[in-house]
Amino acid sequence: MKKGLLFLAWLIILSACSIYKEPEFKELSGYKLTKIDGNEIHFNVEGIISNPNWYALKMKKSSLDIFIENKKFGVLQLEDKLKIKSKRDNNLSVPITLILEPGSMVKMMGWAVRDSISIEIKGPLKAGVFFIYHKFPVQFTQSISSKNIIKNLFKSP
Repeated sequence: MKKGLLFLAWLIILSACSIYKEPEFKELSGYKLTKIDGNEIHFNVEGIISNPNWYALKMKKSSLDIFIENKKFGVLQLEDKLKIKSKRDNNLSVPITLILEPGSMVKMMGWAVRDSISIEIKGPLKAGVFFIYHKFPVQFTQSISSKNIIKNLFKSP
């Protein structure tokens, strides 16, 4: 009897992994700078993430690489766990820390004369339910106005 229950529990766990649908990042609606501390920039990112699953997902603390104009700019770290409600688009404000690569601030000054720059964010994002977690690959590329970013970055928080 115990072996049967153990087998059934194991079967449910394995089947749960196969019914995961990846959450989809739909829109980046803005950001708010909260603090600059040495080579770290703390800010909140606001956006829309869609969860197609019938259950809520919890994102764990994760790190993603950020590239600007195909050069590594730094590492984005999700500061807190985040809950994504099921079967809907979720408007979220996510606290993030950007840890800059050496020389990144100097590179930023060169972007001030450009109209737009290409940003790429990639890496694994860990999300799941209860104790079952899965790494979802993130690959996000967007061209944005560099003048607005530089201007807003140096406003006092």
